[in-house]
Amino acid sequence: MTRASPAGRTGERDGRPQGKPVEGSEITKCVDATTRAQLGAFFDRFAAAFVGGDLPALAGCYVTPVVFVTEWDSTTLDSAHAIAEGFRHVVSEHRSRGLVSLSHRIETVSKPAPRLVEVGIRWTFNDSAGHAMLHDRYRYLLRLVDDEGLRINVVVVLGGAAVPTP
Repeated sequence: MTRASPAGRTGERDGRPQGKPVEGSEITKCVDATTRAQLGAFFDRFAAAFVGGDLPALAGCYVTPVVFVTEWDSTTLDSAHAIAEGFRHVVSEHRSRGLVSLSHRIETVSKPAPRLVEVGIRWTFNDSAGHAMLHDRYRYLLRLVDDEGLRINVVVVLGGAAVPTP
């Protein structure tokens, strides 16, 4: 087994600064403006489907099998139906908590292969007044699928935190 060099690490847990990549950094060198625009549009569609409870559209954001990884376990979903059903509870739970809108900030991007893009995202869930209530961080491995565009293949849940109320 070969260990990855520290220079190849990404993410807050690795001690690397978060936020907008510095122009000329290894991240901006391997990800062009088209890819960044595609990622922004992709995650905007994902957010709209989530907020709207559009389970088929959410499932359409994934390529199967998809792997969901948390600190505690991993789950593989092998069909669009399984993905939609998996989101049914999550969408319902967020609505019951009063979370009605969703925005994202792309924190990190790398392109480990021509058809793969790794993205670190911070999601912000907002209430009806537009106040942030919850932040969640995820890392996604997306695959470019012929005639379909970018699709999520692996999801790593990094955790979140409720936003303190004033």
